[in-house]
Amino acid sequence: MAVKISVSVKGQLGLDDPDRMLGELAAETGLTWHRREVEEDGVLTGGIVEIILVAVVGKATEMTVTAAVDAAKHVVERWRGERLDPLDTSVDTEPDPGTTGQDG
Repeated sequence: MAVKISVSVKGQLGLDDPDRMLGELAAETGLTWHRREVEEDGVLTGGIVEIILVAVVGKATEMTVTAAVDAAKHVVERWRGERLDPLDTSVDTEPDPGTTGQDG
């Protein structure tokens, strides 16, 4: 069964930050990541926003999933360290039974 890795990022983001984050996660984990923005009423572009970055590890060993999660956490900690007001972040995993077992 595939495992979905979700990185939630909430805070003051620049316009280019989500794309940069996707690129860094892909480079560090070797996975294909997708972005989903969380809709909140009254939020203007450039304000505090929340995005969720998602990747699926298919038919992988526990070691591969662990390595991907560790790499994602490393990238997230680097983002937090770059800001005076750190982002509110989390890295979570869950089974993804709706996939065919391929990355992406």
